[in-house]
Amino acid sequence: MDYSEDIWNETVLRVSKHFSVTAEFDFMLFIVGIQELGTGMTQYTRDEKWDIINLGKCRLLTNLGYLEQTGKDKEGWPEFEAIKNVKSLSPNLQKRLLKQAMIAYFDEVLEPVEQ
Repeated sequence: MDYSEDIWNETVLRVSKHFSVTAEFDFMLFIVGIQELGTGMTQYTRDEKWDIINLGKCRLLTNLGYLEQTGKDKEGWPEFEAIKNVKSLSPNLQKRLLKQAMIAYFDEVLEPVEQ
């Protein structure tokens, strides 16, 4: 999938309307993580929220071929193994790749916005 700021902004708008919030990057990663964890929206501690955001990043990086899910830990959280070195990418490129992956992810799980 090609990436453009227009497509990204359209995706942010769709997520914002769907969840009745002003969506931003970390919120969208949080939503991906919640979906992957399967616990639904409930009360989470600050640390749990960051863990869920990280899970969202891992899922998207898996979709991009940088990670592979290897199983689950004793608490039921997915575990991942590196396939490609994502840390070798610049922070800007990492964010762009995550945005591109979120566009594809939300295209699959959300209905289009009615005009």
